Amino acid sequence: MEQNVTFAAVGIELLEFAIKSYDKAIPENTPYKYNINLDHRFNISQKNMFVVASVEIFGGTEEVELCNAKISCIYNIDNLSDFVKEKKVELPEQFIVTVNSISLSTIRGVLFALFRGTHLHNLILPILDPKEFKSNK
Repeated sequence: MEQNVTFAAVGIELLEFAIKSYDKAIPENTPYKYNINLDHRFNISQKNMFVVASVEIFGGTEEVELCNAKISCIYNIDNLSDFVKEKKVELPEQFIVTVNSISLSTIRGVLFALFRGTHLHNLILPILDPKEFKSNK
C-alpha cells in the first residue's frame, strides 16, 4: 500500500558557487555539457530532507569548466518517521521523482539569477527527466 508523504519546501541554500573566467567569447550556439548529481540527506529528528544538487557546466571549444555550484533544497516531511526502517529512510519512488523535479526546477531558477550579468547569462539549465536520477543507496 502506497502511503502519502506530507511535505513542504522550507528553504534553499547556496552551498558553493564559482564562475570560472573564460578569456574568449562563447559563441551563441555553443553546446554545453552538464554534470549534475542529486544527493538526498536527512535530519530525521527535525523531519527534514535535503536534496543537494552538484552542478558542473562545461563549454567553449575546449570544453573547459565554466561553472560549478552546489545548491540544497530543503523540505520538511511531517510524517518522515513513517518511512524510517532500521535507520534507513525509504520514501516512495514517486515522491522521490517529485522532489527531484521540484529541486531541478528550483536550481534552474537559482542558476539563472546567478548568471545574470555574467558571460553565462544566456545559459539555462536544460529540462531534465527527474526519473533519470537513479538512487545509489
